[in-house]
Amino acid sequence: MVNKDDFEMCANENKYNCIDLFCGAGGLSLGFEMENFNILAGFEIEPNFLETYTNAHPNAIGFNEDLNNTDVIKLLKKKGIDPNEIDVVIGGPPCQGFSTVGNRMIDDPRNNLVRIYADIVDSIKPKMFLMENVSGLASMKNGKDELIKDELIDIFNDRGYNVESKVLVAADYGVPQLRKRIFFVGIKKEYWYNFKFPAPTHHDKNSLLAHSNDAKHYLTVKDALSDLPIIECKESAIEYNLPPQNEYQEYCRKNSDKLFNHKAPNHSDLVIERIKNIPQGGNHGDLPDELKLKRGYPNIYGKLDESKPADTITGNCGCASAPGRFLHPTSNRVMSVREACRLQSIPDYVEFKGSNSQQYKQVGNAVPPLLAKAIASEFRKSLDNLN
Repeated sequence: MVNKDDFEMCANENKYNCIDLFCGAGGLSLGFEMENFNILAGFEIEPNFLETYTNAHPNAIGFNEDLNNTDVIKLLKKKGIDPNEIDVVIGGPPCQGFSTVGNRMIDDPRNNLVRIYADIVDSIKPKMFLMENVSGLASMKNGKDELIKDELIDIFNDRGYNVESKVLVAADYGVPQLRKRIFFVGIKKEYWYNFKFPAPTHHDKNSLLAHSNDAKHYLTVKDALSDLPIIECKESAIEYNLPPQNEYQEYCRKNSDKLFNHKAPNHSDLVIERIKNIPQGGNHGDLPDELKLKRGYPNIYGKLDESKPADTITGNCGCASAPGRFLHPTSNRVMSVREACRLQSIPDYVEFKGSNSQQYKQVGNAVPPLLAKAIASEFRKSLDNLN
């Protein structure tokens, strides 16, 4: 069950200024923009990712920069942005070097971008910040048996912020995907910490909470995709041939009169034969022995179940043999970039740039905008109280 109110733009006139670090294609920015935040700028090292971002956010300044070697304050001022007028910094710095022996996580050079993110927050001194990362950080420990998330919180505490973190599930907020991510929210210590993470608006249909009178069930793959043209390998479509079938699809199609990035990849006859033999919700393990690969991960060739939310969409969602569940539920192929967008709650007007593999990576790396919107709504409440 979907509710149109979930997808409406915030009409509040009290805009807060925001910049997005490591912005990628801009999922976080889209969600904050839906809550009437003024997105001033996005910083991204990958040119094609930034092109996607600036096309979707024409009023924001895009900086194609490596933040390892960038004076953000200087760049902002050069473009006429006063750092003192930035209320919120958002972003998801890559965090890849999880130490298991001897060192603290933050001392690993591969995680320098986390410290750089913290240093930029410290130099701008916004009232609040949001940092997103993989959900594994919630329980992962370093070589000194310390929780990595506590390390990260200590870094921001040292820079003058009180911080709390929480793992959120995208499906709980109207996204047709069981994606989990951890979010860190910081407020300057001079203010009372008044932020509350958003309460779930949707529930699994088998949950006790799903049986209350005003309960909304998780959206499914079918809820997300049923209005899109059916295409097979090597085919593409740029026109809708059906009206929206539900309010989620109305949200996706708002401000869009044609389809972008709805192109089916090419597969060999062998791959197509494998896909034909996998049931919805199944994977490589369901194949007859003569079609199975001799090696590889056991959870490859995962097929979506159209009656359920999608599993996590990753940057490899255009590859049938990647771990995950990326096969279309009824067509003999992997999902198109546009279908991946639908499962991420990325609106149809967002056109992805770059090669096919780059487009899939952008979609898979993004924060679902409707999840970001739910968080941004709570940011607005906190900022209103701070002011």
